[in-house]
Amino acid sequence: MSPSETAKFLMEILEGKLPSTVLNRVLEADPGMDKYELANVFLTRFDRLDSKVLPAIWHWKSVRSIRGMSDEQFDVTVLALMRSAGYRV
Repeated sequence: MSPSETAKFLMEILEGKLPSTVLNRVLEADPGMDKYELANVFLTRFDRLDSKVLPAIWHWKSVRSIRGMSDEQFDVTVLALMRSAGYRV
């Protein structure tokens, strides 16, 4: 998946889609991407966030994980971090 395609997916979060839904779609569309790369892409795109968002993504139970933070908990955490950074989500 190209960086511009990934950026398009990530913009859906600002349009009201849940982070877990959007990030799972990114992982499904790009089988070569792991959660560490996804976290870096996410932080690059949403550059007002600080590094606190990284462990949330790393420890989230995505479509590629068998354990971790639930989608619901992940969405609450990421959206709270985004709001505190000034994003309107």
